Amino acid sequence: MNSSIMKEKKGVSPVVSTVLLIMIVIVIAIIIILWARGFVKEIIEKNIDGNIKRVNEYCNEVRLEPLINNDRSFGFDNVGNVPVYRFNLKVVETNSGNSEILNFYQSVNPGFGVILDSTFDPNIKTYDLYDEIVVIPVLLGKTEGGNKEFQCPEETGVKI
Repeated sequence: MNSSIMKEKKGVSPVVSTVLLIMIVIVIAIIIILWARGFVKEIIEKNIDGNIKRVNEYCNEVRLEPLINNDRSFGFDNVGNVPVYRFNLKVVETNSGNSEILNFYQSVNPGFGVILDSTFDPNIKTYDLYDEIVVIPVLLGKTEGGNKEFQCPEETGVKI
């Protein structure tokens, strides 16, 4: 009696089971690829005078000279050969000790500079009211998808 019951039951056909296994492997492979993409940074390259390097290598070549004027306004000159696409300003206020990062969408080409005062931006105070001021350059590079900004590490910025 048991043998007749076993003969009547059917399992999954070999073709269906093979297709299911292949689909499971494909889904797992896609999940692993998407997960691994988070660990691999996108390569951003920059071309200056025919030299193509990763944009983070150009961060070490940015040369900014700090400026402090008699009216206690401040700024910087770009004395290197790397154009700065825009810059961020990290400021620590003297009286409160609060720090904040101000974003400025102003490019600074080699040989040019920027004076930062209340006429440039109403949020900027005089040099005396800050304990620390760091200019953090942001460079523009290219990826496969087009242009992309890259903020240099704070260590490569210039302290004013």
